[in-house]
Amino acid sequence: MAVKKDIQNLPKGITLRADGNYMGRFSYYGERYTLYDKDVKKLQKKLEELRYELEHGLYAKENKITIDDWFHTWIKEYKVPSVKRGTIGVYEDTYSSYIKKPLGKKKLKDLRPEQIQNLYNTLKADGYSRSTIELVSVVLSGMYIQAYKNQLVLKNPVPLTTLPKMDDPAERRVLSREEQQLFLTVARQYHYGYVYELALSTGMRSGEIRGLEWKDIDFQNRIIHVRGTLVQNRYGFYKDLPKTSSSYRDIPMIDNVYHLLKERRINQMEKKLLLGPDWKPLDKLENLVITTDTGKPLGKTYLNNGIKTIIKRIEKSGQEFSYISFHGLRHSFATRCIENGMEPQVLKVILGHAKLAITMDLYAHVLPDTKVKEMQKISGLFPVKGVS
Repeated sequence: MAVKKDIQNLPKGITLRADGNYMGRFSYYGERYTLYDKDVKKLQKKLEELRYELEHGLYAKENKITIDDWFHTWIKEYKVPSVKRGTIGVYEDTYSSYIKKPLGKKKLKDLRPEQIQNLYNTLKADGYSRSTIELVSVVLSGMYIQAYKNQLVLKNPVPLTTLPKMDDPAERRVLSREEQQLFLTVARQYHYGYVYELALSTGMRSGEIRGLEWKDIDFQNRIIHVRGTLVQNRYGFYKDLPKTSSSYRDIPMIDNVYHLLKERRINQMEKKLLLGPDWKPLDKLENLVITTDTGKPLGKTYLNNGIKTIIKRIEKSGQEFSYISFHGLRHSFATRCIENGMEPQVLKVILGHAKLAITMDLYAHVLPDTKVKEMQKISGLFPVKGVS
C-alpha cells in the first residue's frame, strides 16, 4: 500500500511531483538551482548544503570537479612555480601509477577517509614499500590542503587516515672489503665498470654521477664539484638541482678517481672524433662525463642491470655474491670511510647529508668495532687493581 505523502505542510521551496519525488528550488544571484529526492528531510539537507556551498564559494562546475581535474590544476598552478622539475615528475608518476585509476574519477568533495585508507591498504597488500605509500599520501595531502584553502572542499580527509604498519625494512646491503675488491676486479672488465668504481670511491648518488659535466671536474686541484643531478622521467632526460642545499659539495679526488677521470676524458674525446656526426648528445647535455657510446645520457636502469651482469660473472666463477643496488655502493663507500677512521662530520659533508644525525643513523652498524678501539684510548685513565 502506497504511503500518502503530506503536501499541506511542505517546507518553503519544496513541492511534490507527480512521480512521487520531492523537488526543491531556490535562486541565488539570479540563477535557479533544483534538487530532487524521495525523502523530504534528505532533500532539505541537500538544499541546505548547496546553499552553504554557494554562499561560501565552494560550489564550482556544479560540484563536478573530479580528483583528476584538481590534480592537474594543482600541479600547474601551485607546484610548477614552487618546486623542482624532478619533484614535479615524482608527483606526476605517483599520481598516474597509484591514484588516478582508483580515485581519479571521484568528485573532489566526495572523497572519504575510508576510501583513501583502502587505497593505502591495497598498496601494502600488493607489496608496495612504505616510501611509495608515503608518496601517495604526500600527493593527496598536498592536493587537499590547497583545495581547502581554495574553499573547494569543506574538510581535508587525508589527516583522518593512518599509514598501514609495515614490516621492518631489510638490513641495508653493504659490500665487505673482500666483496668490494672482487666486485671491482670483475667490474673493470665491464663496459661501464669505471662508473661503479667512481661510486665506490666518492659516495656520490647515481643521478649525481650521471649528471656530472666536465666543467665540474677540476683536475688541477683534484676536486669534483657536485652541482646537479640527472633526472629521467616520461619526458626524457634533464639536469636538475641537487637533492638538497647540502647536496652542493666538493669531493676531493683520491688517486684512482683522478686517473679514472683522466682516462675517461681521453676515451670520450677519441670516441667523438671517431663518430663525428654520429656522436649525438642531447640538447643542453652535451658535456656529460658519463654517456653512452653515442654521447647520450646513461639511464639508471642500465647501471642497475650492469650490476646484475657483474654478479652473474662472479657467480659463474663459482663464488656466491648477493645482489647489491647502485645505492648500496654509496653505503659501501661510507662504511669504508668509517672503518678507516673518517670523522662523521667530514663524512656528512662528503655524502651531502643535511644533518649529522642522518649520517649516524645510517652507519651506526659500522661503529661496534670502532667503539672498542676508541674506548681503549681512555683505558689508561682507570688502572686495574691486581687480583689477590
